[in-house]
Amino acid sequence: MTFPQVQSRKLPTRRSRGKRIGFIRIAAMIVALIIMLYLHTTFHYHSAVSDTLANPASGLTSTIPSEASLPTLHEQTDNSDKKIPKHETCNFRKYSSRRYYGLPAKNQPNFLQNVEYIYGEYPFLLAQEKPTKLCVDQSEWLKNHESLPFADGTNPSILHLDRMSHLPEYNHFQEIGVTYLATVCMTNSQCQWGATEEEIKNYNLSTQDKPDTLQTLLLLLDADFEVLSQASIVMERDAPWGRKKLKPQPLNDEKTKFGSSMRPLDDARLFVNKDEIWVSYRDGPNFGYDKQVLNRLHFDNLINDIEEKPQVMIRASESTTLCCGRNMALINNKPLQLQALTWVDPVTVEDVNIAHNRRLTSKNEKNKKKSHVHGTNAFMVPFGEKEEELLGMAHFHRPNDRNPNEYARVGHHYTHAFFTISAKEPFHLKRLSAEFVLQSYHQEDDAEIIQFISGLEHHDDNVILAWGINDCEGASARISTKVVNKMLRKVDVGKEVVDFMMKPDMSSAVS
Repeated sequence: MTFPQVQSRKLPTRRSRGKRIGFIRIAAMIVALIIMLYLHTTFHYHSAVSDTLANPASGLTSTIPSEASLPTLHEQTDNSDKKIPKHETCNFRKYSSRRYYGLPAKNQPNFLQNVEYIYGEYPFLLAQEKPTKLCVDQSEWLKNHESLPFADGTNPSILHLDRMSHLPEYNHFQEIGVTYLATVCMTNSQCQWGATEEEIKNYNLSTQDKPDTLQTLLLLLDADFEVLSQASIVMERDAPWGRKKLKPQPLNDEKTKFGSSMRPLDDARLFVNKDEIWVSYRDGPNFGYDKQVLNRLHFDNLINDIEEKPQVMIRASESTTLCCGRNMALINNKPLQLQALTWVDPVTVEDVNIAHNRRLTSKNEKNKKKSHVHGTNAFMVPFGEKEEELLGMAHFHRPNDRNPNEYARVGHHYTHAFFTISAKEPFHLKRLSAEFVLQSYHQEDDAEIIQFISGLEHHDDNVILAWGINDCEGASARISTKVVNKMLRKVDVGKEVVDFMMKPDMSSAVS
């Protein structure tokens, strides 16, 4: 009998079984060791982070950056995976000699000689603290990376955060280190006005004839005027808008959501109205060039989308206008009534009817002699020990016309003067300074021919200025309140700026 052939299996010996068990034990020990190391590391990592957040003095460094420690635009470095300024736009620009007064040489054009100045005194050079440039991140829209941008943002306004301490947004801004809100305008500026080929090369100027973007930005600044964040101001099209009655853009049938678009708000300036933050601006194509447009700012999108593309909203349905002029300073003087300083000379204050867009007219004598002084700042700033005055900024440009020439497309050779008016009716001029220019960053013994101090604020012991330089870039700095008070001279009741305009003694010189 034969049995079917079956493949035999070799049984393990005691020795081979021992080797296999040893290998299994070693593998198990290795796995257990890995698990223990993982748990140990994770426990200590979370303990270290928790200790650091609970006790900053523990000496440990958290690897989780807080919003308050985010780098400012000046501090950012070039990383290819981040949007950062591609040029040295955080540094103040240098300009050719024709864009400075030339004060060291005291060699002034004819239109600055034998003309009237306040108190018959030539303008003096005001030594403010070293200014900080209001640095705009242009990486989103910048096209040409071979030269400096077309412009860096002009005509800034500024507002201290404490003016919105009662608003819900205040706590959020305070937590991330914001001290000031500011606006800058990205418009058709004059960085390269009249530049020769040599100047374009020497100062690395853009050769573009149009800006890369037309918009207005809200800047969030820290206590040193460093930019923490920026946001585009956009218009929500929830109602017909402007003299052309631009149509609303509803996004649903219920008309609860609307489309929005960026608007280039010319000369945008922040002010307070009814305990809210508003912006005044011009939009010539839609409202005419003789009107100021007023809108409330809505910060909802800025708060909610700060990590994406921050935006601040104005609504078409809330737009109102003031007529007629371009340099009117708003006054938040009454709980339910906005007022405006419509003229500096003679001092003219009018009630502003937000609801009916009433035309502002002067109550003063129409044929009364006036000077060529203009208002500059967005709002009249409470000033004095008991805030019994309102502080303002006035400016001149010489010559008085705005015709294009070798210096600029419009006005040039600006000077400024501080003034105060009474805080209560009857409004009148109380104090007035002589005219001044600000020190240039690069040439401290000289000043640029276009300095436009469009931002004025007062906080603690300092007056805060924000100004445009050569219609090209923006800056901000502080001046001691004591210095400003020394500059201001008392004015008798009934006197106006024009009463102090006279020609200087020709034997004196520009100081």
